[in-house]
Amino acid sequence: MKNKRLPADQMFVKGFQELLEVMLSNPFMSYLDYDSVRIDLFETEQSFIVEAELLGYHPKDIIVQIQADHLQLTAKKYCIREFHDEKQGTLAREQMEESVERTIDFPFPLMNKKITATFSNEILEITISKHETNESNQQIVPIEFQ
Repeated sequence: MKNKRLPADQMFVKGFQELLEVMLSNPFMSYLDYDSVRIDLFETEQSFIVEAELLGYHPKDIIVQIQADHLQLTAKKYCIREFHDEKQGTLAREQMEESVERTIDFPFPLMNKKITATFSNEILEITISKHETNESNQQIVPIEFQ
């Protein structure tokens, strides 16, 4: 018995083609951008800049840690969901904690680099100076809220 080829679902094929176009048009985008924190990396003459999109997160719930040659970004947010059952006339609420984590690797050690972070309009911007050093071996990067 030969395998019979079934017609493809047109919506699936179109969605898959769109996903491939997006992924192939931007070689720096990874699967993690869909499943985790979306980040962009920029380089200037003075620094490297990492931008992370953290929609719905508060700066006090974001931690940026320096670990040898990578940054560890962790963020938590708390959501309240309400469920209303009209038939039974009941309302249920549950509080959920949502967390994301992302590791950003660099080809050089970060331990003595001057690293600053600012959070504005749900974008975390981490600046790593190429030339300035930081003598305090800080493990956690303080985040300035704007």
